[in-house]
Amino acid sequence: KVKRANAMAKPQVSPYFETGKRLKDFSVRDLDGNKYKLKDLAGKVVVLNFWFINCAPCRMEIPDLNKVVTKYKNNTDVVFLGIALDDARSLEDFLKDTPFNYNIVSDGRYEASMYGVKSYPTHVILDRKSNIIFHTHGLAANTVHWIDKSIAEGLTGRP
Repeated sequence: KVKRANAMAKPQVSPYFETGKRLKDFSVRDLDGNKYKLKDLAGKVVVLNFWFINCAPCRMEIPDLNKVVTKYKNNTDVVFLGIALDDARSLEDFLKDTPFNYNIVSDGRYEASMYGVKSYPTHVILDRKSNIIFHTHGLAANTVHWIDKSIAEGLTGRP
């Protein structure tokens, strides 16, 4: 499976971000009340997923994204944030039946518009210096593979 994913072309980059650039600072709070400020996450690899409940590809990738979260669950240098467009109540209802192991941020329309995100899901991975090392939109067969690969690269600092 990994060999096949490596043989496939890298997923299309999103038009909203630029590889190698620093991400504009943000401050969000997840459903559990934890606050995340990009400047406070320096030194960590940050994995962002812009999504919403009624997005079919977003829902399709959740089980595979959860596997990536599980792989890094003991690594405090990786932070997973799911920036959802939906309100907290809708998300809490949805997450009862469909667990999504990212730190889920509700009402993320402001953050999505701040970055110009208009297509879902959109993924962005930042290295330890908050530089964008991977970004894509939509769901390709190897998207989750590249997310995992980019996290590993972000942790080691090399491809």
